[in-house]
This record gives sequence, C-alpha cells and structure tokens, in this order.
Amino acid sequence: MRTKILQYLLIFISLIALYLFVSDLNKTEAFAARQERMTKRVDTLKDSITQLVVEQTDNAYFSLAVNRDAQQAHPDFSPAELQSIFEDYVLSMNENTNGNSLLSTVGNDWIINKIHVVNHQWILADFTNGTQWGDALLLYQINANGKPRLRLLNHVMYP
Repeated sequence: MRTKILQYLLIFISLIALYLFVSDLNKTEAFAARQERMTKRVDTLKDSITQLVVEQTDNAYFSLAVNRDAQQAHPDFSPAELQSIFEDYVLSMNENTNGNSLLSTVGNDWIINKIHVVNHQWILADFTNGTQWGDALLLYQINANGKPRLRLLNHVMYP
C-alpha cells in the first residue's frame, strides 16, 4: 500500500510539474510575442518622431527663431520677445471699432487672427472679417524706443 501511495504521489507531482512547465512555456511565448509587438511599435514611433522632427525643421526654415542672420538685425530682442511684441501690438490694433487699421486698404472690419515673424523685416498674418479670410505680408521695423511699426506690403484673399 505504501508503494501505491508513493506511486500516486509521484504521478500527481509529475502532472503538476507538467502543468507548470506547459503553463510557463505558454507565458514565455506570450511574453515574447508581446515584446516583439512592443518593439515594432517603438520602432514605428521612433520613425514617426524622426519624420516629425524633419518636418518641423523644414517648416521652421522660414522663421526668425532659426535664422541667426536675421536675429542679428535686432540683437536687443529674442525671437520670442519680437513675436510677443507684435502679437500684443496687432491685438491692440484689432480693438479698433472699424477693424485693424493695417488692413484699411483691404476694407473695413478686418481683424488679424494670427501672425508669424518670418525674418528681420517680414511678418505673415492671417486675417478675417467673419465671412472672408486671407493672408497678408507685413513689413515691420522696431524704433529705437522698442515701439513696432507695421506696414501692409501685400495680401491674398481666399474665396
């Protein structure tokens, strides 16, 4: 009887060991498959990040922030400070009841929504009157006292 108990115990232990081995093998395979999926996803995300950096660099090519030569024209101001100065100036001009006076040649009731300082002389501006919109090229100068002066060079209206 003692041998029967030992025999059943050995069979039971063998079955438990076999179950644990198969279970561990399945977990290992699942982990390896998951790790491979994550590696592929990380590679895809790295490629996307690289592509976005290239696109950002291309898009920033015409920007005062990366144009060192244009920055030397206004050494007292950083590109961010110039952007802020002009945004504040344009927004204050938008408060006029007849619209922004920079766009008076286009018509009345036009306001500038967004600006982008291109270099040491030019600003691109997006403007609208609520039903129509367009883009404008503005010439700018900074006076000795730091006050901006803007002048409309040209504009494009969208249908």
